[in-house]
Amino acid sequence: MPNIFQWIMTVFGLPLGYIMWAMYQIVHNYGVAIILFTIVTKLLLIPLAIKQQKSTIKLQIIQPKMQEIQAKYKNNPQKMNEEIQALYERENYSMTAGCLPMLIQFPIIFGLLDVVYRPLTHLLHISSTAMEQAKQIAVGIIGTNATSGYAPEIAVFNSIKADPAAYAALGTDVLDKILAFDMHFLGLDLSTFPNQVITLGLSGEALKSMLNPIILIPILSGATALIMSLVTMRNAAGPSNSSMGAMMLMMPLMSLWFTFMVPGGAGLYWTISNLVAVAQTKVMNHFWNPKEIAEKMKAEEEARKERERQEKIEAKKRAKEQGKTDEATALSQKEKDRRKLAEARRRNAEKYGDTYVEVTDDDLK
Repeated sequence: MPNIFQWIMTVFGLPLGYIMWAMYQIVHNYGVAIILFTIVTKLLLIPLAIKQQKSTIKLQIIQPKMQEIQAKYKNNPQKMNEEIQALYERENYSMTAGCLPMLIQFPIIFGLLDVVYRPLTHLLHISSTAMEQAKQIAVGIIGTNATSGYAPEIAVFNSIKADPAAYAALGTDVLDKILAFDMHFLGLDLSTFPNQVITLGLSGEALKSMLNPIILIPILSGATALIMSLVTMRNAAGPSNSSMGAMMLMMPLMSLWFTFMVPGGAGLYWTISNLVAVAQTKVMNHFWNPKEIAEKMKAEEEARKERERQEKIEAKKRAKEQGKTDEATALSQKEKDRRKLAEARRRNAEKYGDTYVEVTDDDLK
C-alpha cells in the first residue's frame, strides 16, 4: 500500500480506534463492537451526509438547465463554461461545496478500515514494537502474507492462535492478551478471509470449507449494497438513465468482490454500514426528498411563468383601454430588460462574429 494511504489510515485510525476500543470495553464482543462502532461513526458523519444530500438535490434540479446550455454552446466551450458559471451563481450552487463533504469522508473511511484491519493495535493496544516483532516471526512461519495484504495483523493473530509457542519471544503478557481475544460472532470467525475459504474448497483440501458460513458476509454485503443503490435511485430527482443503471449494478458487485478479499470483520463492517446508509437515506429523504423538492421547484417555476404571462396580458389590456398604441408602455419591466439584453447580444454577435443566442427567463434572474 502506498505510504500516503498508510499515513492517512494511521492518522485517522488513531482517534477512531479509541471509539472502537470504547465499544469493545462496553460489550466485550468483537462483532457487536463492530456494529456499534459502525452506527456511532455513521451518526458522527450525519452533518456531512446532510450537506451532501442538499448539494445533490440542487445539482439534480439545475441539471436540465446545464444540459440546455451545453446544447446551445457545444461549439463554443469558453462561452459554455461562462454560462454554466453564471447559472451556478444565479442558483447559488457551488461545485466545490458539493464535492467537499465527499472529499472529507474519504480519509475518514480509510481511518475506519484501519480500525477494522488492526484489531490488535486498536482493541488490545499491543505496542508497535511488539507487533513488528510478531510480524517478523510470522514471516518465517506463514511467509510474506504476514506483512502484506489487506489485514496483516489478522494474519498474525491467526498464526499466533495456531502455534502460540512459536511466538514465545513476545512475552507472556502480550501472548496471553492475544490468545484471550475472541473474534467469533454468531458462530462466525471474523478473522477468516472468505476468499481463502473458497480457495480451500476448490482445491479439494477441505470440501466442507465451501459450506463455511463466513461466505454469507460477502453475499450480505452485496445484497445490502444493491438495496442501498435501489433506494438512492428511487428518490433521485432526475430521470433514470443507463449510467445510473450501470452504477446500481457496479456498486453491489464491487462490495461483493471487496468483502471476499478482506477478513470477515471488515465484511461485517461493510454490511452494517450499507444497512445504516439505507436507514439514513430513508430518514433524510423524508425531510429532503429529491423528487419532491424538484417537483416543487418545477411547479414554482411554472407558476412564475404563468404569472408573468398574465401580467403581460393585463398590461396590454390596460394600454388598449387607455388608447395607447405604443406597445412598449404596456410591457413589464422584465420584458423591457429582455429586449435590452437581446439587443446587446445582437450587437456583440455582429461585432465578434458569435452566434446569437435567444434571451431566456434564466438570463433575467
